[in-house]
Amino acid sequence: MTNICSFNEATDSILNQIGGKGASLIKLTKLGLPVPEGYVIGIKASSDEIDTLIAKLSDKYTYAVRSSAINEDGETASFAGQFETITDVKKRDVYKAINDVCNSVNASRVAQYFDNMGFADNTIGIVVQRYVKPEYAGVIFTSDVITGSSRYIVGNYVEGEGEQLVSGSSNGRQWLYDVLARKYTGNEELRKYIKKLVRYSLIIKENYGCPMDIEWAISDGKVFILQARPITTLKRVDDRTFDINGTKSGEYLLTKTNVGEIFMKPVSPMTYSALEKINEFLELPCALDFIKGQAYMNISVICSMQVALGVSEEMAFSNVRDLVGNLPEGMKVPVFPFDKKKFLKNLRKILFSNNKSTLSKKQKSEMVRDLSLICQRMIEHIRTIKTNEDLNSYWNEKLIPSLMDGLSSILAECGTQMVPLFSTRNKITKIAGEDIANRLCGGSVGVLESMKPLLLLEDIVQGKITADDYMKICGHRCVNEMELSEPRPYENPDNLEKLVKEHSDSGLNMYAMLKKQEEEYKVALHEFEELYPSKKNWIYKEINRFIGANKFREEIRGKGVWIFSVLREFLLGIGRVNNICDDVFLLYIDEALDLIKGNTEVLRYIDLRRDNYEKNKLYPAFPGLVCGRFDPDLWIEDENRRLDFYCFGSKLEGSEDIKGFPGAVGKVEGIARVIPDISHIDELKPGEILVTCATNIGWTVAFPKAAAIVTDIGAPLSHAAIVAREFGIPAVVGCGNATTKIRTGQKLVVDGQRGTIIIKN
Repeated sequence: MTNICSFNEATDSILNQIGGKGASLIKLTKLGLPVPEGYVIGIKASSDEIDTLIAKLSDKYTYAVRSSAINEDGETASFAGQFETITDVKKRDVYKAINDVCNSVNASRVAQYFDNMGFADNTIGIVVQRYVKPEYAGVIFTSDVITGSSRYIVGNYVEGEGEQLVSGSSNGRQWLYDVLARKYTGNEELRKYIKKLVRYSLIIKENYGCPMDIEWAISDGKVFILQARPITTLKRVDDRTFDINGTKSGEYLLTKTNVGEIFMKPVSPMTYSALEKINEFLELPCALDFIKGQAYMNISVICSMQVALGVSEEMAFSNVRDLVGNLPEGMKVPVFPFDKKKFLKNLRKILFSNNKSTLSKKQKSEMVRDLSLICQRMIEHIRTIKTNEDLNSYWNEKLIPSLMDGLSSILAECGTQMVPLFSTRNKITKIAGEDIANRLCGGSVGVLESMKPLLLLEDIVQGKITADDYMKICGHRCVNEMELSEPRPYENPDNLEKLVKEHSDSGLNMYAMLKKQEEEYKVALHEFEELYPSKKNWIYKEINRFIGANKFREEIRGKGVWIFSVLREFLLGIGRVNNICDDVFLLYIDEALDLIKGNTEVLRYIDLRRDNYEKNKLYPAFPGLVCGRFDPDLWIEDENRRLDFYCFGSKLEGSEDIKGFPGAVGKVEGIARVIPDISHIDELKPGEILVTCATNIGWTVAFPKAAAIVTDIGAPLSHAAIVAREFGIPAVVGCGNATTKIRTGQKLVVDGQRGTIIIKN
């Protein structure tokens, strides 16, 4: 029988003939779970094949006959209760039961469901499975279907068959299991089965990679798994259309702090797919998450990982506070079960992989030193490639090996000591106070990579370097530099002439500003030594570690941008060779690689994704903090919506005052200029206070014009804070509501030491 097979003998050839239910039962069986044995009948099965199947059935058992429609129990629809299910069927009645289930496709309720869900294909396969007569039967949701929290496994059950639950005719009895606390809440009659039910549920969720709806039964004291399907309302992304909302798949705390500086626009499908590869590589699912393409850092993932490693929930958040900022009163970080073993296993694989670079320590050092030149040569070569075959060869033989060598070299050269970046300022503050801590940390690090696009303009003006030299050093840095679809400055060098002229006309001396900060640092260091002579060796050690951590962070970012620039050029090559131009960025990275191997089927979703990508660009900036389920369209309709934070199901009230983090010390009074995005930066006049959502390296050239910097998004380690400190410009970052409370032309008092803004008129 080529169109009928048992669960444990199924091959890939039959999978396109059966629906989600049949495919799921096959998968569950192969996972070794206690699934009653059975058969799937494909849509092409003949009467003779069905007769042969029935002849093989045992007279000792009765059977359950269920539908397995092509779209049923899939990622987009469950069809729960729509088709007939006939249980406790004797062998002689199986043929009739199959016909009855097939005919249920013509029921009016099914037609209405198909119409509502937009399905045209009503083809139906069949599952014939040994019937187990249940004492209890029920449904498990591996996540809370309302909040999305995966901390809790939620279940309903009834005595007897579970169809009354699936069909909606009975609500049943409820139970709850807290996975983190390992605590069961529910009736005692089910307690002895909970351990197995939870274990099977977690296995299923892990293997499907998403929240699951699971049917189960207990018969003769044994637990059986009858079905499993994705919870369609907790789907994070529709890959076909690039409709993404990370808050649908779990209960998380998301923040734009730091990532909001890097991704200032909704990401393209291609960039999203590349970042997903990084999430997968690190075994930190959704660590970088998205709502309609707007990027967020998933603090729940980072904190849950720490909790799994034995850190308390309070300490876990404290460890990342400098990256996140303060939370509104009453808001907590949701944590969830994190697979510690899987994470540590993957970490060991990354650190001790047999596929690591074979370069020597000296070669790695040389590669880091020459990475910009290496990347530029690769870009020049990619531009000469004219066929898909050559693109494919270059990817496998040159680009991937070079990428691995580059990443390995960066890590080897820079080290992994990031801790001082987060801890040094707090350590010094506890000893000597915030003023000395800010002066020590602000002037000690010298010229960072993110400052070079501005400082080197001054070098051009003074004739120290040429425009070509500038492009070799800074030509890859731009406002949206981690977005693969974003053009780089080196692609249009003519724009540099305008920047040089503007800087020359400004009369600013950036090196003098840096010198002033360096002097402040030396004075602060002397004060510290005078006040705490026993800490002299300690402070030098701490500051040196802090300098190294800052350089590590900046270098990683700069080198990463060069690598992204090479990847962008390769993707442009795919677009050029295959006559799709910039539409290549509407593909995912695996699809682009399939395209150069001849698979043009990957092009079928381009129009759908373009529509969603363009819609994403029209959304306003979502809140800087989002906790729990977030519906962008409902949020927009709310006249009282907040722009600083959103908390699902809560009436948390944020402060109406304008207060943020001390970014750079100093107190300034001046006129506000609210800048919505970088395209309006020319509106900023010298001496005005720049008020904006967030800044990144592309804004650096405008910093010297500003009397002070105020941002909605940010924390002590954000771009605005670091660069402002280095140039001695007062800054308050992470205010949350500055752009909504402040209007252009208002007189402000910005106190960079206290982190406050006062509106005087």
